[in-house]
Amino acid sequence: MTIGSELKSGKFTIYAQWAAILSVLFLIIFSITNFISVLPFAIFAWVEAFFMIWLEIPLLTVCCPGGPKIDAFQKFFQNTLFRSILYAVFAVIIWLSILMSATSLIVAAISLSFTCIFYFISVVRREELSRSGVTGGQGVAAGARTMV
Repeated sequence: MTIGSELKSGKFTIYAQWAAILSVLFLIIFSITNFISVLPFAIFAWVEAFFMIWLEIPLLTVCCPGGPKIDAFQKFFQNTLFRSILYAVFAVIIWLSILMSATSLIVAAISLSFTCIFYFISVVRREELSRSGVTGGQGVAAGARTMV
């Protein structure tokens, strides 16, 4: 699938995945630019970005397999409701940085909020978690299982 066909698919889990990938970029970029002004939240942003990369890009789980605890963590978040809650918590943490100082991290907070909303809509529509083919999608996970 191409990115265009994925965006036309109407699957909110794919929209959420792309919003999460944008959020990762925003978290990394804006935490660097605001490192001095909101240090604790910049550190939280890096931690959130790490977790989000691990959750949203299936290709990484093939390249860097984890232990049983990491696998259990990923299986727990295969449920879109739990992902929606996780991204809501991430968004709230970054929104709280605005109380400390109004910075460009608000862009990351907005994109995290959209990610949470997209996952919540997929919960309401009872969509199964589907991944973008561009980031490794379902085929990579299936291929990795046959190699092991």
